[in-house]
Amino acid sequence: MTQNSDSRLSVVIPSYNCEATICVTLDSLAAQRRPADEIIIVDDHSDIPVRDIVQDRYPGIRILRHDVNRGVQNARNTGFREVTGDYVLFLDADDILCPEFLDTAYLALTAHPAAGACFAGFYKCFDGEAAPILAAHMEKTVDPRVLPKGEGLTFYLNNTGAFIPSFSILRKTALDDLVSHDELYSTHLAANEDFHLFSRMLAKNEALHMEAPMGVYFLRPDSLSRNQLKMWLSREAAVSSLLGMADQLSLSAYHRAFLEKMRASAVRQYARLLDNNGERGRSAKCLWGELRRAPSVKTFALLALTLCGLQKKKIKYGGLEY
Repeated sequence: MTQNSDSRLSVVIPSYNCEATICVTLDSLAAQRRPADEIIIVDDHSDIPVRDIVQDRYPGIRILRHDVNRGVQNARNTGFREVTGDYVLFLDADDILCPEFLDTAYLALTAHPAAGACFAGFYKCFDGEAAPILAAHMEKTVDPRVLPKGEGLTFYLNNTGAFIPSFSILRKTALDDLVSHDELYSTHLAANEDFHLFSRMLAKNEALHMEAPMGVYFLRPDSLSRNQLKMWLSREAAVSSLLGMADQLSLSAYHRAFLEKMRASAVRQYARLLDNNGERGRSAKCLWGELRRAPSVKTFALLALTLCGLQKKKIKYGGLEY
């Protein structure tokens, strides 16, 4: 796995009950044009230990195992504490990389030393097979777009689904600067930990963006991203946390105002989902609390519609509603 290079690239794979997919993920790592220098799997107390699944099929991989299930944030933090590379990829145990990804992102980062991260596009696969997608994929020569500090955060807040860990190479020194209380990923969040980390990264660093798809992202029926109630409740918590760090992150007045709108929007979306699930009382209570915290015509109108049983779910793009 060792690459003869001045810089090393580490891959951290959190895994929990991924026995059906992890070997396919590891196969895609083994097929990389630029091999990883270090691969660390953090087994988050799976029912079948990852070591029993992988066995000797992938020599050189380091496997750590939690004694209890602690969640993906803790698994990533455990792996991050052990990495020795200059660049880090947090790869989910059910995603697949195209062969040119590590090489392309690595070269882009080495050519742009001011960039803290390189984010790539990806294909989405909804409960299906990745083989047809990969068969149609053609290797690409990519000129990454430079996202200056601040501008990158603006882009991401408007396109929060554009970047995900499995297709993001992060500079270790930039990550070290984001560690707080021995945590890189915030463990107080039930979800949106990626959003929280990437927002902090982009607030403090220049970044690179390669729009070309560099792998396959699987959305499965039990995916946390499909638990919309949990997602929107934790989005509000994540945005509130970022606002609490505004001075530390040197957020501009524009970004603070944008995040305030995003926070209120997340509360309203959560309230809509509660009402759609037949919990009108909880929805109204949520909206009333938000109205007292930050008076808003949108919140007041939604509260009135909710109490009258007339609210309708709106469409959301990025962090705002329309």
